[in-house]
Amino acid sequence: MLALLLSGCDAPQKGLEKATLSLDWVPNTNHTGFYTALEKGWYAEEGIDLNIQIPSDPSAALKQVAAGQTEFGVSFQEELTIARSTGIPVISIGTIIQHNTSAFAVLVDSGITRPRDFEGKLFASSGLPIEKPILSAMMACDGGDINKVEFVDVGFDLLPALFGKHVDIVWLFEGWDGINAGLMGQELTTFPLYGDCVPDYYTPVVVAGEATLKDKSDLVTRFMRATARGYEYAAANPAEAADILLKHAPESDAELVRASQVWISPRYIDDASAWGQQKPKVWQAFTDWMVAQGLLEKPIDTNAAFTNDYLPK
Repeated sequence: MLALLLSGCDAPQKGLEKATLSLDWVPNTNHTGFYTALEKGWYAEEGIDLNIQIPSDPSAALKQVAAGQTEFGVSFQEELTIARSTGIPVISIGTIIQHNTSAFAVLVDSGITRPRDFEGKLFASSGLPIEKPILSAMMACDGGDINKVEFVDVGFDLLPALFGKHVDIVWLFEGWDGINAGLMGQELTTFPLYGDCVPDYYTPVVVAGEATLKDKSDLVTRFMRATARGYEYAAANPAEAADILLKHAPESDAELVRASQVWISPRYIDDASAWGQQKPKVWQAFTDWMVAQGLLEKPIDTNAAFTNDYLPK
């Protein structure tokens, strides 16, 4: 069952075109730009009455946009690439963060200081097919052997499993779980993915179905114009942006949201010329890597998997 957050008011806004955005998870600082644009009235200025859905299944957004059930969604480059290799017509129309902010993490007192030290340890698995190839690449770069790591299924309860020492290694987003660990008094050693061993990739991204881009191109342009405005504002005003996110997601941990927002705001645009911009070489390099790892049923045309055409000019 999907929980539905209405677009900042109790009734539909008259004269505006309705559209729905499906998130990938509960509201967090990856999503602040959407809520900022919503709160500031920028979607309404673009003639859009936007509803934001919070799905119970993190992969639901991709399925919904592909089926035309929602106009927009939040997904990940690796998930979209796999989907397109199986013929699912979805396209990335903007990246939320410029570089991968995920990392492998261990407790400081674990004695693990480099990826090859993962040998003989327990890895907290969420069952995602990409986990083993990514971990293997990081370890191989440092002379380690993935076959000497034991995978333990913990679902998405990563931090409790790590803090309870049921596992030794977790894969987390530094800007959320990494921040949360620090607030909980747990010191971590992290091994960021963004580097030389694993190709950089966009995570998360804003997605839409091919049919939506064809039939509602003007709506997509207006949606992305308001969204870019929201993320640009959140990048420049992290404290206010955090308060906006908390207003729309009052169940969130306020201390975590505020600390996370300070960390992530500079990373929305980072070294790009503008928010949302995606580079062909990033898509091609990671797709080639996925093919080499046997993660795709068949190679995809990366130029058809993403577009910058709907970003503000």
